[in-house]
Amino acid sequence: MKLLFVSLFVIFALLYIETESTLGLDISTTDCGEITLDQWKCHVNEGKEFAIVEAFRGGYQIGEHLVECVANAWKAGMKHVDVYVFMCPNCRGNNPPETAVKTIVNYLSEHNVKYGMMWFDIELCTGCWNSASENAQWIKRAVDQAKSMGVNVGIYSSHYEWGATVGSYEGFKDLPQWYAHYDNNPSFSDSWAYQYGGWTKPSIKQYNDHSTNCYTNVDVDYY
Repeated sequence: MKLLFVSLFVIFALLYIETESTLGLDISTTDCGEITLDQWKCHVNEGKEFAIVEAFRGGYQIGEHLVECVANAWKAGMKHVDVYVFMCPNCRGNNPPETAVKTIVNYLSEHNVKYGMMWFDIELCTGCWNSASENAQWIKRAVDQAKSMGVNVGIYSSHYEWGATVGSYEGFKDLPQWYAHYDNNPSFSDSWAYQYGGWTKPSIKQYNDHSTNCYTNVDVDYY
């Protein structure tokens, strides 16, 4: 797969230049179908510069409104748009992980979805996962498949979710890290919250689970 777009956002995330900071948002496949272009523009006008759109949700798979949602984020003036995927070994249609990843990446390519990076969402759900060691290896297979197709990959999780899902696994510490800690503080001052999985320098923090303006059913992020 020829990656359609490599954003500066990816490059800066890898370099981790903490003096450069900006705000953004992420949105689920469920809410993606409800947010209008005007609401996207509202977020841009209030200072949001990047968006991360859920492309794949476990057993529900590819989001129905994904193509339109990503297109509207760009059209509204977002400087960078990424996608994230939630996959799990016990979710319908997610096995083998290599096939599921191929389906996602090929869909994005075939529908001309312009994105800079794919984030793998690692968190708990009822009946989704197996043992920590099995989970880690399953995720690795998915990540390796995406990388083999030329996709820029990062990992989303939190201190608790990571430990509960893959234990002390550190196999992804060289990938960009996006972590969740809802302290409503757009900074990386909460070092304990991202010190898991071998990471020491995060790229993005999800610091609140809703926005106060425009369309509120989005998470807000600091980069």
